[in-house]
Amino acid sequence: MKDGCFMHYLPNDTVEKEMLKKMGLSSIDDLFDDIPEGLRANGLPLPPGMSEIEVLREIDSMMKVSKGAGDMLMFLGGGFYDHFVPTVVDDAVSRSELYTSYTPYQPEMSQGILQALFEYQSMMSDLIGMDVVNTSMYDLPTAIGEAILMSKRMNHRDVFLIPEYITRDKLCVIENYTMGANIELKKVPFKNGLMDLDALNAMLGDDVSGVYIENPNILGLFDKGAMEIKEMLDKKQVLVVGINPMTMAIATPPGEYGVDIVVGDVQPLGIHMSYGGPSVGIFGTTMKNVRKMPGRIIGATKDVEGRRAFAMTLSTREQHIRRERATSNICTNEALTSIMAAAYLAALGKNGFKDLGTQLASRGRYLANLVNELEGFTAPVYPGHFFNEFPVKVDVDVCKLLNACEEKGALAGIDVSAEIDSLENTFTIATTEMHTHMDYEKLIQVLKDAREVVM
Repeated sequence: MKDGCFMHYLPNDTVEKEMLKKMGLSSIDDLFDDIPEGLRANGLPLPPGMSEIEVLREIDSMMKVSKGAGDMLMFLGGGFYDHFVPTVVDDAVSRSELYTSYTPYQPEMSQGILQALFEYQSMMSDLIGMDVVNTSMYDLPTAIGEAILMSKRMNHRDVFLIPEYITRDKLCVIENYTMGANIELKKVPFKNGLMDLDALNAMLGDDVSGVYIENPNILGLFDKGAMEIKEMLDKKQVLVVGINPMTMAIATPPGEYGVDIVVGDVQPLGIHMSYGGPSVGIFGTTMKNVRKMPGRIIGATKDVEGRRAFAMTLSTREQHIRRERATSNICTNEALTSIMAAAYLAALGKNGFKDLGTQLASRGRYLANLVNELEGFTAPVYPGHFFNEFPVKVDVDVCKLLNACEEKGALAGIDVSAEIDSLENTFTIATTEMHTHMDYEKLIQVLKDAREVVM
């Protein structure tokens, strides 16, 4: 300000001089004195400015180079899957009162939003077999991190056991969560594609807060040892299970075998892949531990006139009355994507959801058999149950193989060898209801031709 007026009317160099004078500095360089010389950049290599029409042309040319699931064969999984999203789902969440709603953690949220989130919680609770589900975490990695923190609140122990086979994106988020809480992470070895229960049992000391397992795991395999693991733990230790919610169409819900906390990602349930987000982190627990869980819970009640109403029954965020005793610093939630998941489940119904799950499991086995018949390929690599994603081992360099597949028009799978040092030339293939028999035939031919190129 100068003489009560904004200074934007002044020439740029005059504005700069006035700003530096007010700050007691002699030059712009003085602003960066605290930054070591070796870390400073001599400007940014930005291109010259363009008009709006030039920017649109540039972006359009860039987008034409990008290829997605609709442009080429796509068999990627690893947490994000190309499922069909019924039109009614997009139509429901395109209503302006839903997609323009203010960040929904305020007590004065509309009854419509509250009811929609209540329906999401109810459906998800029924799906995973837990007493209560919050609304919600950002995604699966943050849900795992919050589960580990909650485990420490439950038993005040400082060691948490996680799988040796876990993706880097999850691991880096978990490490960030546990670092400030002084929680030590220890990795449990794998054996034949699953967590080694003997090794786990040897690691279960009195300082262990809990154990995290994934069903299915990074290789797409179900760990049937979950029930055994629960029996290994003492009364205070916590079992956290990460799930793909789509598998709940045919798999036993974790709540039925005594799990303390269930986490997951709702992306398979009607959420478009959209370059990897946004999504929703599932977080469910037992009523016994509800006061220790993060996030917020929407409950059904009655208003002063006796009418059915909805309200935030529990909100453990630091901005609310708990303040420094808050169990979470989650500042928003993925309300719109939660409602998308609820709309998706409602559109399919219980029978439709079960039929889809049966179809996906059948497709996974069918495709695994086709791949296994190819020379140089073994699928699945390990014995055991899987859903729509399975591990494949090949006798050539897997990175070169997948690159060759992409050049031939197919994203054939994810190189899990790059994630796990102890795995060699192993990748995972995922299939969904979006694939046709012709797609399977094309994939088999691409894999065969790519292997010959790499050899």
